[in-house]
Amino acid sequence: MSSTVKVVLGGFATAALAWFLHGPMGLGKQCATPAKPVIAEAPAAPTATVAEAPATVEAVTTCQTGVDTVIKGKTINFTSGGAAIAVDSQPLIDALTASLKDCAGTTIEVGGHTDTTGGDAPNQRLSEERANSVVQALVDKGVPAARLTPKGYGETKPLDSAVNAAAHAKNRRIEFTVATTGAATGSAAAPAVQ
Repeated sequence: MSSTVKVVLGGFATAALAWFLHGPMGLGKQCATPAKPVIAEAPAAPTATVAEAPATVEAVTTCQTGVDTVIKGKTINFTSGGAAIAVDSQPLIDALTASLKDCAGTTIEVGGHTDTTGGDAPNQRLSEERANSVVQALVDKGVPAARLTPKGYGETKPLDSAVNAAAHAKNRRIEFTVATTGAATGSAAAPAVQ
């Protein structure tokens, strides 16, 4: 075979190999093509939580009235000496949730109170635990956590100072106090007492 034929056949072989590696199948693209610069995508902008506009005094009063209406004459029951909400109180938690979802621009203090039986420190702790349980139950049902503030008062704010079963029952309670998130003029309504 002449050298001219060898060159021509070598050229065809090289062209065929190049076509095979870089043609439609692209088998040689990773090793034969120069690296392209990698352009990093800009990080996504963080999503900002939109703060609720402060409620007006009228809106605070409306919310407080709604909560008062739901809780009036009812009690959130807990396990004896504990902070777990009793099953029979779930319908009341559901009704409170529905009422509080419409209270945009407000903060709601969930105040736990105990009777005077037991010691000061255990009662304080129990009132805090119960307030936290109610807040968690409301958050679990869809009330924004930012609206709710648990506060334990222990036995420091009794409704009835008598030392009997009826007074103790009255003093074991959860109160809901609605306020605006901002500087609205006027004062908030009195707390809802169960």
